[in-house]
Amino acid sequence: MFCPKCGVEAGTTKFCRSCGTNLSVVSNVLEGGATPPGLIALGGRTTLNLFHSSSLTNEREMNGHSTVSVFGATKIDLTAAPVGLGETRINVISFFGGTEIIVPDDVAVRVSGISVFGSVKLSGRELSNGVFRVNEYQTPGYAQAARRLHVDATSIFSGVKIEK
Repeated sequence: MFCPKCGVEAGTTKFCRSCGTNLSVVSNVLEGGATPPGLIALGGRTTLNLFHSSSLTNEREMNGHSTVSVFGATKIDLTAAPVGLGETRINVISFFGGTEIIVPDDVAVRVSGISVFGSVKLSGRELSNGVFRVNEYQTPGYAQAARRLHVDATSIFSGVKIEK
């Protein structure tokens, strides 16, 4: 086996000798462990959907979480538990896939990132659509809101939809 992080041949060790990556997680996925095919949760901070769809909720800590959908889809429901005070940041990358984020009404939203032949919508309002666009939008009163969600959205041949 080769380490997916640094590329060093790791043999049968549990951790990479070069960078320390936990290789048992990778082995478990490759051998068809508990994680569904196409869904890879890396260290609890990144979810990869490869030809697969998944749903996430904020019953677990979502601040700093990243989702990557490649020919797949991700649904993130932030109404399952109260969103924490301050800013919660989520990174979303959709490539020939899609992401839907459901946000409580009392949470202000900021969207940043890029779209290439993709779209980003916030509560039906089209923030980007077309060949190339740098996304930068925030709901009125974002800086003063007690609960804020910053979505860094990269949309390539896909769409990101944020609903309140």
